[in-house]
Amino acid sequence: MSDIKYSTILGAPGDAKASCKGHGTLEILEIIQILESAGIPCCIVGISALKYFGAWIMRNDWEICVPTESLDRASALLKGAPYDDIYEPCQHERPHIYSLLHTFPRFKLKGVDLWFDLIPSEDAHLACEPANFERSKMGLPYPKLEIFAQSLVDTNSAVRIADLVDGMGLTEEWGSQNLDLSGTNDIVWAQQKNKRISKSVPETTNSLMLQVSEAPFSKKEIWDDIVRSRDQRIDLACSKEVYVTRFRSRDSGDPRLLERNFV
Repeated sequence: MSDIKYSTILGAPGDAKASCKGHGTLEILEIIQILESAGIPCCIVGISALKYFGAWIMRNDWEICVPTESLDRASALLKGAPYDDIYEPCQHERPHIYSLLHTFPRFKLKGVDLWFDLIPSEDAHLACEPANFERSKMGLPYPKLEIFAQSLVDTNSAVRIADLVDGMGLTEEWGSQNLDLSGTNDIVWAQQKNKRISKSVPETTNSLMLQVSEAPFSKKEIWDDIVRSRDQRIDLACSKEVYVTRFRSRDSGDPRLLERNFV
């Protein structure tokens, strides 16, 4: 029988609420410290990173990026003693569009309403090394802004680029000064990802819909188009006299400088 246990994102009956009003930031910090103590560099990516950079979006699992070559070791570490008394492997709900998340190790804290995933750096399209990290006020490591933004542009992750642009109030000029916008998005990465997606799910008439686009797009056009359309993303209920993006008022500063317990 598989040692992987199934849990839903709603939590098990009797689960305790995670720290920081349910966000689980302190528990995630403990996991980071376990990995770092074992010599495994790691940083927070995915939705949690977007939240760190100011996006107002909902999070289910935390995503912890580790070097691809360290993924199996990180997973085995958390499955073994003494950590098997704290964390339990569990299944993902289902495959998501454009994602290999369902193939990566997922864990739950025993008795606590909190899940996290281990993500290989090749999937995040970044070099998972301390020189590329910065720390939140809670002590969690995140990719530096330019590193994270570059990974999203290289993978043509349009929705997440929009979240990042709107969270930080980034401009065309910032992109030109801080990113490599020459050439196109990484087609080889897309092709390799699609091969892995194809192998991970049964072949059906709809399985191709899970795959990412392999079409080449100018990285400069990807960036500039998303920056220029940020006004169109501001909700009709929000005054454009008050909001400069859907996540930022005109007088707001760098969200990373705020005292926030959820990142």
